[in-house]
Amino acid sequence: MTAQIPLQLVQPLRYSSAHFLVHSGVAGVITSLVTLSYQRVFSLAYVEAEAKGGKTHTGVYLVGHLQSKGRPARMARGDTLPEWYAAGCGGEALRAGETVVIDDGDLLLEELSRASRSGIFMDLVEQLGQLDGTLVILGATCPTTIKCSKQIRSRLDAGLHLTLAGPSEAELDSLLNLITKQRGIQLTESKRSFILRRVSRTLPALVECVERVEDLADSASSRTSFEALAGALEQEPQNLPLFDRKTA
Repeated sequence: MTAQIPLQLVQPLRYSSAHFLVHSGVAGVITSLVTLSYQRVFSLAYVEAEAKGGKTHTGVYLVGHLQSKGRPARMARGDTLPEWYAAGCGGEALRAGETVVIDDGDLLLEELSRASRSGIFMDLVEQLGQLDGTLVILGATCPTTIKCSKQIRSRLDAGLHLTLAGPSEAELDSLLNLITKQRGIQLTESKRSFILRRVSRTLPALVECVERVEDLADSASSRTSFEALAGALEQEPQNLPLFDRKTA
């Protein structure tokens, strides 16, 4: 029977710019995007990161940061962007110098191209171009591999390509603490250390581990916390290079 982890539950943190760790792997990207947003000319940037690599959080942080500085900015989901755009950008007209962030943009561009609806993207680019705005596309694949129309390809190739990287070793504990709190879970420092000594040293691996911890926390039975945490780590690959895994 799967064990339940006796966890201290806290109020989950909502995604926001205030609840984001600007770690070393994203700091340079954010600086570049903020700089683009202040330029009085249209800019397009594609930000690449692997699945669960922090793309959405980075987009939320960027929009919140710009808004806190009095800059117009908003974020749109790729899967609903056609409807959002048809509704006049959510019912609020684009403003001069505005930054628009599209989450899962790689999937959006491929879908628009398959459906022969590339004009939606081109119209958005044209509007932002007239307003000296900035378009930020978040995606999990390299922009050169996106299967899209020639019109979209020409825009992508002319834009800036940025890549999110992982946190440094010194930032892992703070990042894990934030990830768990965002899910309403409070782990002590000793429990976080237990995880960090046994999990792959990447952001996606940490997120996947915390998701397994969540699953165990919903079970009916109860055992000691560290035994249950060990259960959450059972699916961790055992053949990682030494620099990817810490041993006890």
